[in-house]
Amino acid sequence: MHITKIELEDIKSHAAFSHEFERGTTAITGENGAGKTTLIEAVAWTLFDLLDYKKDDFVRRGAKKGVARVTFESGLDGREYVVYRDTGTGYYIYDPQLKLRTHEKKEEVTRFLWQHLGVEAGTDLEALFRRAIGVPQGTFTAIFLESAGERKKAFDKLLKVEEYRQGAEKLRETARYIENKTTAVREKIARAEGELARLDTVEEQLGIYAAQTEELSASLADLETETAGKRESLKKHDEIEARVNELKSAFDKTQTEKTKTEFLRAQKENELNQAAKAAEKIRLVEGEYRKHIEALGKLKEYERERGEREKLDRERQQIETAQANVRAEQRRFQEALEKALKAHQEIAALTPKISEQELLEKQRDDYIEQIAQIRAKQNQVRSLDEKMNDLRGKFIKNKEQIKEAETRSATAKDYETLHRRDSELTRDITRFRAKLDYDEQFQSEVKNGLCPILSQKCLNLKPGETLENFLSSQFVELRTQIGTLEIEQKSLAERLRISREAEKHLATLETLKAREAEIAEEGKSYKIEKENLLKDIGDLAKIQSDLARAETTLKALENPKAKIRMLEAESKSEMQIREKLAEIEKNIERLESDRRINAESLESYKDLDANWKNYSELRDRTANAHREFLINESQAKTLPDREKEFAEASGELNALTEKLAEAESKYAEASKDYDRERHQTEKFALLEAEKRLAETRANLANAERQKALAEAELSRLTEIRKQMQTEFQEKERLEKISEATAFIRDTLKEAAPRVAKNYVHHVSLEANQMFREISGNAERTLKWTEDYGILLEENGHDRPFINLSGGEQMAAALSVRLALLKQLSDVRLAFFDEPTTNMDAARRERLAEQISHITEKRTFDQLFVISHDDTFESYVDNVVSVGGNETQ
Repeated sequence: MHITKIELEDIKSHAAFSHEFERGTTAITGENGAGKTTLIEAVAWTLFDLLDYKKDDFVRRGAKKGVARVTFESGLDGREYVVYRDTGTGYYIYDPQLKLRTHEKKEEVTRFLWQHLGVEAGTDLEALFRRAIGVPQGTFTAIFLESAGERKKAFDKLLKVEEYRQGAEKLRETARYIENKTTAVREKIARAEGELARLDTVEEQLGIYAAQTEELSASLADLETETAGKRESLKKHDEIEARVNELKSAFDKTQTEKTKTEFLRAQKENELNQAAKAAEKIRLVEGEYRKHIEALGKLKEYERERGEREKLDRERQQIETAQANVRAEQRRFQEALEKALKAHQEIAALTPKISEQELLEKQRDDYIEQIAQIRAKQNQVRSLDEKMNDLRGKFIKNKEQIKEAETRSATAKDYETLHRRDSELTRDITRFRAKLDYDEQFQSEVKNGLCPILSQKCLNLKPGETLENFLSSQFVELRTQIGTLEIEQKSLAERLRISREAEKHLATLETLKAREAEIAEEGKSYKIEKENLLKDIGDLAKIQSDLARAETTLKALENPKAKIRMLEAESKSEMQIREKLAEIEKNIERLESDRRINAESLESYKDLDANWKNYSELRDRTANAHREFLINESQAKTLPDREKEFAEASGELNALTEKLAEAESKYAEASKDYDRERHQTEKFALLEAEKRLAETRANLANAERQKALAEAELSRLTEIRKQMQTEFQEKERLEKISEATAFIRDTLKEAAPRVAKNYVHHVSLEANQMFREISGNAERTLKWTEDYGILLEENGHDRPFINLSGGEQMAAALSVRLALLKQLSDVRLAFFDEPTTNMDAARRERLAEQISHITEKRTFDQLFVISHDDTFESYVDNVVSVGGNETQ
């Protein structure tokens, strides 16, 4: 696989970054803080779930959310995929070909990456990146300088050695499970053997219950025959008893009906007597009742007439009220007519004053407009004065800025010379520091005054001079030179700062001078405009005095135009008032006519009160007779019905008397053939026979139930015996599985160190080949030991990693990490962050050359080198400058 594109939005120092990458080796360059390492961190976070700090610290300052997109071409199917991740919860795979998201949850994304990165499912992607693909800056050699225990923790996790130990440990639970299952099977077998001990007893009980069932079945047949005979004999006695009881019931029923009919006849006779009495009472009061009804009818008619009279009386009152209102309205309109006639006279007197009022109003308006114009011009003059004062302040301030810029820009011409000298000093200091670091490392390798390369005394030393003394004198000279250069650079930095400031002021000087000319020109235009305005301003005091005189004269006229408008409004209503007065007179005549008609109607009701009194007295005198008639009327009307009902009840009683005598005769005849005592004896005998029959049936049912239980128990025990054979087979199977599990556990325990040893062997061979290519020396052998340490064999001696030079340590660590990556995955991708640290020029050149050969030989598809060193630029395929605009 290889990365084709990296896109960042609001990630650390990158507001927006996007770049496409090719196969081969790519150098990423840029100043400190430009965000070079951020690119590696974005790839680690997106593809390998590795981020060494909080998400909030990964977001650019001031932004709410950061986004990283990494596009790669899969080595599995050759297609491009985009991995999206943001500092919120977004994490998904996007397929540009299908134009949709194919995996959205973290678990799904991780499984996808395992597959397309070519690593085993369950691989710790974070450890793979941290230990092999993209080791963080400054930690490339750190793990190999740790103790054997720390190295074991790191690389066991990466090589999955610990998984074998964990597998063996987890099988301990499996072994316990199998042991528990075996114990459970043994318990089942023991319980089955205990229950099978009852098998003979159950078979014996089954024989006893079978014999009892046969004997009880024969007894039951005899009892059923005997009971059937007794039941037939009892049936005849039951039939005779039923006939006697039926006749007795008919006699009793008839007797009861006769008693009820006698009571009903007496009741009907009483009701007949009451109806006859009521009819007699009605006959006596019927005349008075008729008079009472007539009086009520008359009073009802008089009540209606009283209502009509009251209505006419209300109409009379309304007519009188209306007449009073109309007369009052007539007086009001007569007064209004007088005012309208007077208004005509006043309008004629005021008309000559209108022309004088209009002339004065026009003069007043002219004066007001002239005053407004003068005040507007005065405001313009004041505004111009304020603008001119503001311009004076700006002119003075701009003049001061020009003077300051001229003073500060004097040193701008020295900037280029000072900048070149600062660059020279930086290069010299860096060169001397690198030489000092190299010499100090070289001194640490010196043993007993022998050269660490030739293992003999140096031939270039003066007599009596040691290699340690020679190197120490070189250190003093180098440190002195570095100190002198640093003092000069510090002094030069201040002059550079002043020169940069001078350049800025020089750029603003021309702008300030142009602004000075603009301010002067603007001030002149304001002055001319003010002088023109002052010429046009008139005599404000005189105009105000004329305005006051005009307003006083107008006030004395008392506004004749307004008065005329008001009087005209009054005079225009004259015709309406006269029409209204004519209408009012018609209303007065109509109301008087209505009053006379009403008086004539009321005259027809003059005898109403006397008639009402006479008939009220008649009604009161006949009230008792009316009440008596109403009380007895309903009962008197029932007299014919009561006579009929009494006759029917008498006939029914006679018929029931005859029916009762006949029923009594039939009952006495039937009782002669029925012997009650013998009937009871037969009943008792049948009851005893049925009791014996029920007991025999119950015993038979119990015997059959016990037999069935014995048969079921025998069947269950037989089944248990069969199941016990199956449990014996299961026990043998579990014991075999237990033996196999123990064997697998032992194998996994032994496999862990063997797997680690195998990985170490193959990684060591691959790493040695890479180290020889990087170092350019085929006579030295690099070894990766079983405790994950690094040894360098040279001239038959093993040098531990801690005794190697800084450059040798970097080359050895690089070789081992790349070899690990090749062995553990199909990922042919690596990141190198400052890999030339502590290397001399020759080794840096050789490392750059060998890193380029790695992609040329197709060992790796894509390598990224982040470095301040320009050694790589002539060996890599692509150069990406971060923080600038240049990309090669």
